[in-house]
Amino acid sequence: KMSSPVKVFGHATSTNVARVLLCLEEVGAEYELVPVDFLAGEHNTPEHPFGKIPAFQDGDLVLFESRAIARYILRKYRTPGSPDLLGENGGAEEAAMVDVWTEVEAQQYHPAISPVVFECIIFPVMRGAKTDQKVVDESLERLRLVLGTYEERLSKSRYLAGDSFSFADLNHFPFTFYFMATPYAALLDEYPRVKAWWEDLMARPSVKRVCANMPTKF
Repeated sequence: KMSSPVKVFGHATSTNVARVLLCLEEVGAEYELVPVDFLAGEHNTPEHPFGKIPAFQDGDLVLFESRAIARYILRKYRTPGSPDLLGENGGAEEAAMVDVWTEVEAQQYHPAISPVVFECIIFPVMRGAKTDQKVVDESLERLRLVLGTYEERLSKSRYLAGDSFSFADLNHFPFTFYFMATPYAALLDEYPRVKAWWEDLMARPSVKRVCANMPTKF
């Protein structure tokens, strides 16, 4: 019998949910997106001990933390023909490069880009809050330094971890997607290799399918 599809609890518009959906689309796994009603306080369900989304269910297994869920999906549901996004088939060195740039995204890129998205889109839309320009300007300064490093890295290889698209690249999608809907999208034009890498990412069929449910006008 066909096993029931995995369940992702959350909304397609959420950055962390988008990361998980992108991995499911990359491996071609069937899934069901179960909307969670924030206002009803539904995200304080047992699925996620910290009350955050997404939560993920595969049979009896319940996971949380989007990066961990994403890795699980890529390990469990990868088919022989699909790309090895974790670099695990290429030996320890290849996997290490994927890990390094996955960490760079979490520790350097995300803290620089996400405040701009929160201040320009998420806080105004969700809370009716005004944009704190000081936070935006400081974050853009930090982001420029990060993008300079990326530009240098992408002069040596087509993707961040090497010449193949990997989980490291994929992790940049959700916040960069929303950043490109802020008034600061043109910043990427100053980094032509980064811009080309981003356009390459946006052209992936999996990304197009996930994007279809993410707003670009606020």
